[in-house]
Amino acid sequence: MNESRLLLEVRPSWWHFFWHFVFFWLIIPLIVAIWRRKSLILRLYEDRILIEEGILSKNYIEVFIKDIRSVNVYKSLTQRIFNIGNLMIATAGTIGYELSAAGLPDPIYIKDIIIEQRNKYS
Repeated sequence: MNESRLLLEVRPSWWHFFWHFVFFWLIIPLIVAIWRRKSLILRLYEDRILIEEGILSKNYIEVFIKDIRSVNVYKSLTQRIFNIGNLMIATAGTIGYELSAAGLPDPIYIKDIIIEQRNKYS
């Protein structure tokens, strides 16, 4: 099996769960924030992107770099302040977005790495 090198592994930023921490004294939002942050990992390899979702049950979504049609980044005003955002990746085989990850730190940097890798394979 040809193992490619892992370029980047990203979890959602703690700033994505800002309001959960404001109301931490209610304990439930704190537990929800920790659970949701641990349940998403984006791994960027040289030739593919893998999103792993879930803690108890797992969902793996894998997209090869050469199949990527577009990479979009959305940042709300609050996300712009804390330099986090949502990353959405569309492939040639789907109408919508194949991969979507919310609250990632520095999504522009992640997008630039994906575009750089895509240019290597095209």
